[in-house]
Amino acid sequence: MIKPASRGRVWLATTNPADPPRIEFAHLRETSDVTRMVEAMRQVRHVATTPPLLAVHGANGSSPRPDVWVDDARLGRWLRRNAWTYHHPVGTCRMGLDPDTGAVVDNWGRVHGLSGLVIADASIMPDIPSANTNLPTVMIAHRVAESLAMLATKSSVV
Repeated sequence: MIKPASRGRVWLATTNPADPPRIEFAHLRETSDVTRMVEAMRQVRHVATTPPLLAVHGANGSSPRPDVWVDDARLGRWLRRNAWTYHHPVGTCRMGLDPDTGAVVDNWGRVHGLSGLVIADASIMPDIPSANTNLPTVMIAHRVAESLAMLATKSSVV
């Protein structure tokens, strides 16, 4: 699912900066995400059981078991227990103009309320891109690096 409604969070576990943060992924927390995944699973099953694909892989589909497909609620519960992600979370330091709305950095990656600290990675994406996060992250880093180079040039000229 490229655009989930479910949102996790990251927060400090302690005041010790050496301690790892707490991370709550919240996969499939929202009912709308489960509904969409159930629909997707049913579509995949339909395609996978067509004669051309059955000829390639046979009837080996073992997951989920046949009794799980009986109704959407069972399939939804199975998904919540078994679905996984390829872990490309974004937005933990969300970009935006107003820190009061949850924005951590401005449109150039500068951290609100701190001078000299810039973030240039997927954590500043305000939303998950409809693609792998690698290229958008490279583009963000390039753009932020350009802005820092411009600022450095301007300050050395003045």
